[in-house]
Amino acid sequence: MPTLKIATGFLLMMCSIAHAGDTFYSKSYNTCIDASGGATFKIIDCIKDEHIKQDKRLNAAYKKLGLQVSPDQKKLLVTAQRLWIQYRDANCSFYYDPDGGSVARINGVACHLEMTAQRANELENLAK
Repeated sequence: MPTLKIATGFLLMMCSIAHAGDTFYSKSYNTCIDASGGATFKIIDCIKDEHIKQDKRLNAAYKKLGLQVSPDQKKLLVTAQRLWIQYRDANCSFYYDPDGGSVARINGVACHLEMTAQRANELENLAK
């Protein structure tokens, strides 16, 4: 069973990193992942740096959208965003299995990155 857990974790990690080609990730992220040489701590640093960029993008899109909607819609946006943050954090905590080793750590931070980038993309599209 541990072998299956490790293999599944590695597959999830590689799928998350493969999303680096998505248009909403920065070019520097791709460069960083390529230069990591597969070292866990370097991959995590790349993901954390990109998460900072994506979080800024998310916050900018959220603010922009908030200025475009009615007061009633803004209340709904605030509620939705707070619930989304709770969901993202709970969902990504699931990926970070304390017994899963370094792969689980990568999966946890990659989950935060991917979900944050997707939400930023969603809010940017709504603000268009």
